[in-house]
Amino acid sequence: MDRRLRTFLSVPRTLGIAGMLAAIALVGIGPSTGAGPGANAYKSTPAETLVGGITAEEYAAQMADLHGWLMREMPAGVLDRAVVVSLTDQERADLGKRQESKEGPAVVGRTKPISEVVRFNSQDSALLSSNPRQVGHGTIQTTPDGGFVWAMALESAGAGGLRVHIGGLKLPGDADLYFYSPDGQAFGPYSGKGHNGSGDFWTNTVFGSKGVVQLRYYGPNAAEDLKGVSFVVSEVGHIGPKFSQGLIAATESFCSFNVPCIENASCHNGTPADPAKSAVALMQWIQGAFIYTCTGGLIADSDTGSQIPYFLTANHCLSSNSVASNLETYFQFSISCGSTSCPGQTNPGGIQRLGASVMATGSAGDFTLLQLSQAPPGGSVFLGWNNAPVANTNNAPLYRISHPAWAPQAWSSDSVSTTAPTCNGWPRGQRIYSRTTGGGTEGGSSGSPVVNASSQIVGQLSGACGTNVNNDCDHVNNATVDGAFAYYWPSVEPFLGGACVPVTELCTDGIDNDCDGFTDCADSNCSGSPSCSCSPVGASCTVNSDCCGNKCKGPAGRKTCK
Repeated sequence: MDRRLRTFLSVPRTLGIAGMLAAIALVGIGPSTGAGPGANAYKSTPAETLVGGITAEEYAAQMADLHGWLMREMPAGVLDRAVVVSLTDQERADLGKRQESKEGPAVVGRTKPISEVVRFNSQDSALLSSNPRQVGHGTIQTTPDGGFVWAMALESAGAGGLRVHIGGLKLPGDADLYFYSPDGQAFGPYSGKGHNGSGDFWTNTVFGSKGVVQLRYYGPNAAEDLKGVSFVVSEVGHIGPKFSQGLIAATESFCSFNVPCIENASCHNGTPADPAKSAVALMQWIQGAFIYTCTGGLIADSDTGSQIPYFLTANHCLSSNSVASNLETYFQFSISCGSTSCPGQTNPGGIQRLGASVMATGSAGDFTLLQLSQAPPGGSVFLGWNNAPVANTNNAPLYRISHPAWAPQAWSSDSVSTTAPTCNGWPRGQRIYSRTTGGGTEGGSSGSPVVNASSQIVGQLSGACGTNVNNDCDHVNNATVDGAFAYYWPSVEPFLGGACVPVTELCTDGIDNDCDGFTDCADSNCSGSPSCSCSPVGASCTVNSDCCGNKCKGPAGRKTCK
């Protein structure tokens, strides 16, 4: 959470002079807006529970199966020849300063350039065999199906988690790239040009100080296709703890690394914040040299026939597509009431989803509306919303679920204050000022949706305004400040407020074009489509004939169409 406002009637450091000028007019990828809607234009929509989605049990089982297969496939000796990446003393000092700073979203790590070029030549093709052979900093060997596997381990001393930046990815159609840890996490495949289609992307995060990049080609032309493989492991994302990993029980705090006023969300049930527990996710992304964290939540659109994974957070957290593409969201990350066995700040739990696109954003109102690239997990809730203004409704109750300092879900409550002094650049109406009445927030809570007594989103967390903002638990001298949904409603209305307009179902685009509640081949209107008589690229399969391209490749039980 952003707590940079130390005096009233001053230019907020969140914006600076340039930001203050930008706040005069809301700008972003979506339409611009000025004031909120008129009195007769107020709208609201209820929460909606996701239909389908992977369950926590399915997620764990799939990851365990993939990890087991990758470990069995890994050539011998890979883990013993890891490429060691070390932050310099200056880089560690810079990271420490950024982690301690109250400026902007919370920092949880930094990146380190390494430029490991992976490319194979004719000699490598000629020497392919079942005996492991070192090529560059990786190891390669053939596989019984006529393919090959190549793997390279990376280690960053002192890291609690790793991501890697892949660039220029060029793979034949029968090859996949994976990233996994020796300790149990596994992600992929990243096929063809990577998960975002550009050939340039950040992988998922694995916890611990060591990770493995592994390439699997399924055959049968291994020697020939090997020469067409190339990519660069250009950076390693080093996620480091702000405090000691030696966590201890602390009666005055939720987790030992949290400030004393943070309260476990699992200990607060039956409040309007309950639906948010299934909507809110911890966010982690890379921008420039640093790795950041905030909070955001799923938000419903008003079309009951669609479930687009829209996700609301703060503009000061994330506002560009180039950054959103590497966003990781961690859903269902909580611990039981009374537990102090919090995961370390570098290894949050929950179900990880990768990638997003910016739909609309603006510094005035401090909002960003994203669309996630992967479906949220089963049981997720798209929170309802209400665009009626509450900033001038004194004592209106507000509730929040957030992830302060990478902690599991925390609960807090507030009461709208129309008398709290405002900070320059954050005018009341554009922002909602409130006094915390229970629990609290801190760095990492930024962007968390705030809901009213009907569990509807009315804004999202910007930060604090007061005379003692370095103390996250001083709720007397500091007010909590949220961007007001009512203010920026015109910018998000095209995505959240419009009804579905039916057109002919296209059957291959993943969209319910005819607004009947069914998508692509699940729609009876696509029953005669050639694309629905076979499975497209990426779909699960068991034999080649299942696939439109007649190629079904991958580990047993996890084969996909190529």
